[in-house]
Amino acid sequence: MCLRNVNVRKRDLGKRSVHTTKLGRVGTTKLGRDFVRSWSKAQSPGFESERSRVLVETPDGAEAYAYWHLLTDNGYNVEWCPGPGGSTHRSCALVASGSCPLVDRADVVVSALGLERRSSREVLEAIRRSRPQTPVVTQAPKPQFERWPEVVGGTEHLRTPVTGPALLRSVADVISDSE
Repeated sequence: MCLRNVNVRKRDLGKRSVHTTKLGRVGTTKLGRDFVRSWSKAQSPGFESERSRVLVETPDGAEAYAYWHLLTDNGYNVEWCPGPGGSTHRSCALVASGSCPLVDRADVVVSALGLERRSSREVLEAIRRSRPQTPVVTQAPKPQFERWPEVVGGTEHLRTPVTGPALLRSVADVISDSE
């Protein structure tokens, strides 16, 4: 698996996997997604401090882990939402009820859900409808931006493949534009 923003590669080593990035080795875990989910909840510094709060939405645990490292190493508080769907067939609380504490706490949302799936577009529309003042960075390939301009209008476009500096620049730009 290759993470476009920091070139994360996940190698299977029996029951363990190793995540490496341009930043170096960032973690050895038993089950990458489950580890990121539980580790994120336990280790996330929360949103108590004065640092900007970033919500990363991606179904990929290795990608979330790499984003967490990249953003926290650069002074942001980060939380992760795996988004709707996937193997658990979960739904998005924001789409279902119009409320999500993760979105409510965020200063910026980075959506790496893509736009191909209808549920991913619904999440993006729900964020923009419920929290219009919260800037959104949407990560997707260029053809998806062109196919759904009504969904991504008003968001910062971050075209894939993404680099770490491009992600950091997009997050910093939307924060400075919103102040």
